[in-house]
Amino acid sequence: MLLENGIWISKQTPRKSGQGAALFLDRDGVVIEEAHYISRADDVVLEHGAVELLKWARDIGLAIVVVTNQSGIARGLFGWAEFDAVEAEITRQLSALGVSTDLTIACAFHKDHTPDFGAAQERWRKPGPAMLELGASMVSADLAASWMVGDRASDIGAAANAGLSGAIHVQTGHGAKASKAALALARDGFAVTSVADPMAALQILRDAFASKSA
Repeated sequence: MLLENGIWISKQTPRKSGQGAALFLDRDGVVIEEAHYISRADDVVLEHGAVELLKWARDIGLAIVVVTNQSGIARGLFGWAEFDAVEAEITRQLSALGVSTDLTIACAFHKDHTPDFGAAQERWRKPGPAMLELGASMVSADLAASWMVGDRASDIGAAANAGLSGAIHVQTGHGAKASKAALALARDGFAVTSVADPMAALQILRDAFASKSA
């Protein structure tokens, strides 16, 4: 684990992206089920479709980067040790099912709970693009060829601000409350689709990458 100015980077050794693209994923509500400010390994449950989505991304050679806001740390609800334990359990459960991610980046900043919060911190916290930019640089991925899956409008906003090809909003986690705001972020050159869960997101992504290779 590396901690620099409130940014956590996983121990995983980033793998070079085979297609020049990455799949960016929010964590809570996408990789694992949303649990209010999760801080215990015992509460980790993989989200429906997450394993299948990761397997597909790995099979076609995409780098897989998880980017997650973790304001619970800034709020004093738990610390990096608890966060690290949750991450270790996620890695263990995924490994037991034969899948993995390449990199996880977490941001603890929050405008109401981080002293001297300013423009630099705002770039890191989604919808700021800095976590995606760092992730792309670490896995040698082309942001313009990459996609995001998230359950909040801030996930979709981060994808737009980082210049991704598109994003998929899922209804899991906080998604049911954010569909309208997420879809409103679509624009020319940046597609946004809202679907039920990561399993449904998989089909959208299959179609998107199939059309690129056609």
